[in-house]
This record gives sequence, C-alpha cells and structure tokens, in this order.
Amino acid sequence: MNDEELRRILKGAYGDRQLDARTRAGMFDRLREARVQRHGRMLSAVAGAVVVGLIAASLGLVIWIGHGGGGPHQHPVAQVSASPLTTPTAYPGTPSASPSTPTPTAQVISTITAPAPLIVVQDPSQQPTGSSPVRYVARNYQGQVVGTLTIAPELQAEGVMVSPDGSKLLIGTLVFDVYGHQLADLYSAADASALTQPMWGDDSEHICGISWSNNAGVVTGTLLEFSISGGAQTVAELGPLTGSQSGWSVLACSPTADRVVVWQNNGSQAELLVIQLSSGQVVATYPGSASEYGSGAASHDGSLVAIDGSSGITILNTVTGEQVGTVVQLGNVGVSPFIGDALAFSWDGTRVLVQSAIAQGGPRWIVAWATNTDLVNSQTSGVGLTDVTPLTSGATMFIQDTGSPYTSYLLEDNGTLQALP
Repeated sequence: MNDEELRRILKGAYGDRQLDARTRAGMFDRLREARVQRHGRMLSAVAGAVVVGLIAASLGLVIWIGHGGGGPHQHPVAQVSASPLTTPTAYPGTPSASPSTPTPTAQVISTITAPAPLIVVQDPSQQPTGSSPVRYVARNYQGQVVGTLTIAPELQAEGVMVSPDGSKLLIGTLVFDVYGHQLADLYSAADASALTQPMWGDDSEHICGISWSNNAGVVTGTLLEFSISGGAQTVAELGPLTGSQSGWSVLACSPTADRVVVWQNNGSQAELLVIQLSSGQVVATYPGSASEYGSGAASHDGSLVAIDGSSGITILNTVTGEQVGTVVQLGNVGVSPFIGDALAFSWDGTRVLVQSAIAQGGPRWIVAWATNTDLVNSQTSGVGLTDVTPLTSGATMFIQDTGSPYTSYLLEDNGTLQALP
C-alpha cells in the first residue's frame, strides 16, 4: 500500500469533510504507521492502544482509525454480558510444554525457548506479501536473539499486539504465548461481539478495551477488563459522546496499580479519566490533550500522563495532580515548525518518546523529560525511532531501525546507546 492509497482511505472515511491540517496529518500518520508496522507492536502510532473516532451524528456512524486491519472500520454495536472475572494464574515465564517438544499451532510457529521477559518485534528485513507468513524476532533483555515467531498471513491481518513482557500475543480475539500455544479466545469467553483497540495490562495477564454502542448518533462506551484465563468484567460506563471527532483512548491499563487512564474526547473538550480498575470509580479527572494534538501518553501504571498542547507536552502526576515537567520539541518540516506530541513512556516513566509531524517526515526524540534533554534524536543520530519498545524494568528502551541496515539498539538506563548484533 503506497501513500496515495492511504490518502484514498482517508477520503473514503471522511469524504470532503473539512478537517484541519494537523488532524488530517495525524490520521494519515496513524494509517501510515499501521502500514509500516503491519500490526506489530506500534508504540510509534500512540502510547498503548488508541481509539480515535469521528462521530457523524447525522449519519449515525462511527469510524475508527487504527483498528486491526489498518484502515477505517465500521463495527457492530457491542452486546456485552459481563461474567465474574477469573483470578488469573501467574504466568511462570516458561512454555506450557517442554521447549524441546513444542506443540505450536499451524498458524503460530515458534523456535523460542527462552523465558520471558522478552523483546518481540517484527523482522524489518523481511519483505512479506499479503499471502506469506510474517516473521518476528525475539531477544532477551541483554539483546541476544533467542528465536523467531512465524505468523500465518490470515492471523497477521487480524492485528498482532505483543504483551509488555513479550510473553504473549493478542491476535484478533485470540491470545497465544510466544511458544506457539493458543491460550484463550477472549471474545467468546466474554460474550463480546465488538471491542475497539484492546490494550495489554502491565501485568501481561489482563487486557483492557472499550466496547461501544451508537443510539441515534449518541455513542456510549463500556470499559472492559479481560483475563487471559477466562472471563471479563465491566469496569465503567463511558460517555455519552455526541460531538464530531469524538472518541476514547485507553492510555494505561494497570492491574498492578489498580488503575486505568482513559482519554475521552467529546469534540471540542477532552479530559483524562483516572479510574480504579477494581471498582470502576473515577478517582480523578484532568483536562486532556485536544483532539488536534492526539491523545497523549501515560506511564504503564498510569501514575504519569503526557498531555499534548500547542506550546509543548505537559507531564502530570495523576496521583497528586501536580504538573511535574514540560517537554518542548520543535521539528522543522520545510518552513513550518511542528510541536512534538508524546507517544510512549519508558517503564520507569523517566523518558518519553516524542514525534513531530511524522506524516510530513518530521523527527522523533527520546527525551529525559525532567530536564527536557534529548537522549536520541532521529535527525542528528541517524537512528530511526519508528519501532521503540520499553523494557519492563528501569528506563531501558529497545529500538529497532526499520530501514536498511536494520540495526537494533538498547538505550540503556545510563543513557548509553548500544548497537546490537
């Protein structure tokens, strides 16, 4: 799919609707990123899993950008029956079968024998076709390659999301471990017919997502939590939303901290909802990023959020409500400077991945936000920052350059950028 085809997708979704240049650029960027990553772990699109909606009340239609197949989709109205959430068994970090005698499905073939935590990313050197299997490469936290995953094209088309610790894959409605074994079919277990943009919990055992229904142009949502061991619970009701360009985004899903952060945009007004996962109670509300800047980002436990704005990125502590930092990054594209938007935090929350007008070829940075210091600049370092994966401890981030020669790096806790073999 080339850029012209992506533009046709946007035109098909929005027709001649007059969107501002920045909004259109951001939507185009999300589609482009879906093409480049082909539904792998896409921190480059947004932090976590994002739902960006255009609600056309007069048509009774919701169009979601960035779901599964990489283009706009119409989803059926969700019919959700909540069942008691099964207490998950802690994942031991080893295959359910002996590594020497794996029993993978024919659709997910694994040569991985190392225990989690792992770094699992799509192999950028592969040139897959629509009918060929797609290869993923697994590394341990020292950066050593420890095996590969091969995913059938029909599953790849459903969208692949890797859990934070690299132990599991969410593919459409199915959960696999990285050793090739199917663990769960979430939608069947939860009796849910539609779920937009699910997001892994930071424990790699649960998944949060939003189902929605549209009644005469008034859209309501339901925040759900799924357990990979079966069952689901309704966490909270969201909305209603009626404005154009409205939607939701799950920025953080943390069973560990008992916290979910949801960006809710009702057209002209956006807010961040901090929700207790166990009770569904909204414990704090803050003004959120306006829709023209994207939804922002959150740390894995939801204790920090990055709020995009016209003058920079505000870092907010969601527990105390205190503004703790500001990040200002400008990327020049031609003659126009574009302020940077936040995409993702490192696991310890000290670093943030920032983009500037990526649809127009703008730069990306990894920034130590407390001092507004560049650690890696894609323009000056020669290191592409399209595929960035936080390790689930400390500040270290894995970087996979998606252009030849496809070099991989670890940005260590001490700020050292280490090239990997």
